[in-house]
Amino acid sequence: MRSTVLAFLLLSARGGVAALAAWLVCRALRHAHAPSRLLCWLWLAVGLRFVLPWGIPLKLPRPESAPLAAAADTVQELGELPLLPPAPAAAAAAAAAPLPWYARLTPWHALAAVWLVGVLVLAVRGAVGYLKLKRCVALACKTPDGCYGGACVPTPFTLGFVRPRVYLPDSLQGPARQAVLLHERTHIRRRDPLVKPLFYAVVCLHWFNPLAWLALRAFEHDMEAACDEAAVQGCTLAERSTYCESLLQFAMQGRPIRTPGSLAFGQGSVKERIVHLLHYRRLGAGALALCAVAVGVSVTACMVRPQVEASHAAPEPPAATAETAEPTPTPAPTETPAAMPAATLPTLSDAANSPRFVCPVKYKYISRFATKYSHRGDDLHAAEGTEIYAAADGVVLAAQEHYSWGNFVEIDHGTDADGLRWVTLYAHMKSCAVVPGQTVTAGQVIGYVGHTGYTTGNACHFEMHVNGTLVEPRYFTAYDGSDAAELTQEKADEILAEAVRNASSDQVTAADGAAALSGVELFTLPVAPPPQVSGYDPENGHPGIDFAAEEGAEVYAVADGIVTTADYDAEKGNYVVLDHGGGLETEYQHLKSSLVSAGQSVVQCQVLGYVGSTGNSTGPHLHFEARQDSAPADLTGTALLAE
Repeated sequence: MRSTVLAFLLLSARGGVAALAAWLVCRALRHAHAPSRLLCWLWLAVGLRFVLPWGIPLKLPRPESAPLAAAADTVQELGELPLLPPAPAAAAAAAAAPLPWYARLTPWHALAAVWLVGVLVLAVRGAVGYLKLKRCVALACKTPDGCYGGACVPTPFTLGFVRPRVYLPDSLQGPARQAVLLHERTHIRRRDPLVKPLFYAVVCLHWFNPLAWLALRAFEHDMEAACDEAAVQGCTLAERSTYCESLLQFAMQGRPIRTPGSLAFGQGSVKERIVHLLHYRRLGAGALALCAVAVGVSVTACMVRPQVEASHAAPEPPAATAETAEPTPTPAPTETPAAMPAATLPTLSDAANSPRFVCPVKYKYISRFATKYSHRGDDLHAAEGTEIYAAADGVVLAAQEHYSWGNFVEIDHGTDADGLRWVTLYAHMKSCAVVPGQTVTAGQVIGYVGHTGYTTGNACHFEMHVNGTLVEPRYFTAYDGSDAAELTQEKADEILAEAVRNASSDQVTAADGAAALSGVELFTLPVAPPPQVSGYDPENGHPGIDFAAEEGAEVYAVADGIVTTADYDAEKGNYVVLDHGGGLETEYQHLKSSLVSAGQSVVQCQVLGYVGSTGNSTGPHLHFEARQDSAPADLTGTALLAE
């Protein structure tokens, strides 16, 4: 939904710029007494600019400034977004845990809903006005000159889309009637009764854009002026004066008719129309040709679509083949490209000789890691569809869709020489090319750059964790040139100390002689050490433990196991059940969202989802249960929760 909204807003902005430019050009051409019919063509081009996402490509040089270049790339990438969001990958759809409809709503859905309400209001208003006017003149009778008249016709107008009719009041007679009739028939000959409602429909789609309304009003003005010019062509000054008197007469009768399917004779600025008619003169061939050239250039400019030239370092976008257009999961490992040597894990104890991970994307530029509380990784910006590679050998922990990360892949690279566990995450993918449990090698394609989830453009969000501790990828990844940072021994020792400290706080070692359930001798906390809200009390209907935690906090598997259930329940909310073997099960309830699916194998400390307040819950927390042979089990006296 985000991509759809952004693409539509960019389309509206382009139409608005074209409308403003056309207004300035038309103003200058009116002073030069250019024919109004030429100006109408220019406004029709503006209307097309509001609805057509395509245009005439115009190559522009790339800005030298990095911020301006990044902004230009973002705008260009938004312009390339489809007005319909891309279909999720087959692997992501299969792996994503089902969520209730309200859990999938975002602020972008709210914006789309407001836009839709505005469109419906304007559409209903226009339809009701047309039907009311048609009902009012239902008793009008056909006159000898082919028009329709009667007491029900207050003012001259044309009504209808495919077969429009001209309605003239009975009081209108003589030369004035002939002039007005010529005016209305000119409307019909030019297809204005059909073009005007179509232009109104375009404005309804962009009702929030004031420049769209400006374009509609200017188009109506020039459309009426063009018909006035046709009506008085070849007339004497006295005949023009009679025509102007009729125009003034009907304009003074009251509020003009403003219905999308009608064209009223007294519509528009009467003063400007009268002044224009009294001073109207036909241009010479030379002046007319110059005006036509000016309008033609303006129409072409309205249909131009600027494109920033790619940087010399930017990779060419992948060929549009069936494989890249709709990639499918490939469980079988692919060969590592020759340019992508297999990477071994870094060693914090020997920073000087520490190897680096493979760079996962051939990027254009990098948006840096900020903090673990704001921007938790590096954004590697590249064209949509660019291949994303595994940074090192490992096993895929997750490959699915997430409300914030979009389509993402998480890879467990095992432990290094210091006994530290390394995990990398790749987010905002257009689609994933691997599945959970698959073994991958360094440099293997695991997905494709996209803009899914919470992101403003095409990029791969790259995170790196050491024993669950977030680290900056630039110290450990083979980025280009100065994008990589030197890993000093002091920095390595700092990261090592934090990783060891966090690991010891998140994991509780089994006490000597503690009872082991089903052979599991070591449990980890399901969340970072929080206060216990309510303890184990199955006799009073609480066969589990509630942990208070912030919404969005990670929920971990307490031991290795297999996911038997990942679903939504009105009482439990989003919940996950793990089978650890030997009759032992653990359950995790009220999740904001889950990251696993039924049948998936998980390892100890793997993230199962995020703390939430779904289902029958009074606030963000994790309800944790354990069952031994289907009977509630108390883990508070074991290695898990020693009180």
